[in-house]
Amino acid sequence: MAAKNSAVILGIDAAWTVHHPSGVALVELRKRGQPRLLRLGRSYEEFCRAESLQKAHWRKRARGTSPDIAGLLRACEQSTDVPPQVVALDIPLSHRPITQRRACDNLVTSAYGSRWAGTHSPSAQRPGEISNLLAQQLCAAGYDLKTNDSLPISTAKRSFIESYPHPAIIELLHLPKRLAYKTSRMAQYWPELTPQARRLHLCRNLNTLRDALAHEIEDVKTFIPSARTLLQYGGVAALKGMEDALDAIVCAWSGLQFWKGKAVAYGNTEAAIWLPMPLSPT
Repeated sequence: MAAKNSAVILGIDAAWTVHHPSGVALVELRKRGQPRLLRLGRSYEEFCRAESLQKAHWRKRARGTSPDIAGLLRACEQSTDVPPQVVALDIPLSHRPITQRRACDNLVTSAYGSRWAGTHSPSAQRPGEISNLLAQQLCAAGYDLKTNDSLPISTAKRSFIESYPHPAIIELLHLPKRLAYKTSRMAQYWPELTPQARRLHLCRNLNTLRDALAHEIEDVKTFIPSARTLLQYGGVAALKGMEDALDAIVCAWSGLQFWKGKAVAYGNTEAAIWLPMPLSPT
């Protein structure tokens, strides 16, 4: 159970379609000691199941479903006695309908594009209804979307924010450019290598991210085995599940930085992408 006066952060690596799973991570910021990972799922469904209090079923593929914020919040109550103060999501969000690239997309790309971490271009179709559903459900649950005109956290009520893992990981790992850890891009990362060598390189980078998050948040390694173990256990599909789970934890870590006042809003009053404060100029 969460300690009194602690903060609880929910991270969601939200897929842009219902056909793909969305990773979800619940992290507690304790009054003393490191933050702690309380609950993890490679999908909404897995996060909500009781079994996710322990470990994911890495041999089974996670399934995509429609967003269910009410279900996620009920699952959070099984792990902590307070609702999440912050929900950090990797999906375009805005106070106005999203039909094209936004100012926040351009600002993040200006800051991180040279480091291969520019944003994707949203449209009315993608993420479209998924983004709308998430925002509507979060507002109905009592959360406010925070942009660059937000009140100080101490005076704000429960909040949800947009984040973006690629530049957040750059700041977490102090990297000169984006980490190559996406399973779908192995051939683009290392075109000269054999498929087996590509998988081993990917495992190395996934483990690098896992190690860095474990340094910041307790119990990451309790929930997520090493990439080499997962590769042997469930092949590339298991590595994709690891990728989604890590992205969700990165979102939660970004939400922690927001809660602690250590995040920067790239955007305007309509929409903002919150990223950890850079340690050096981007």
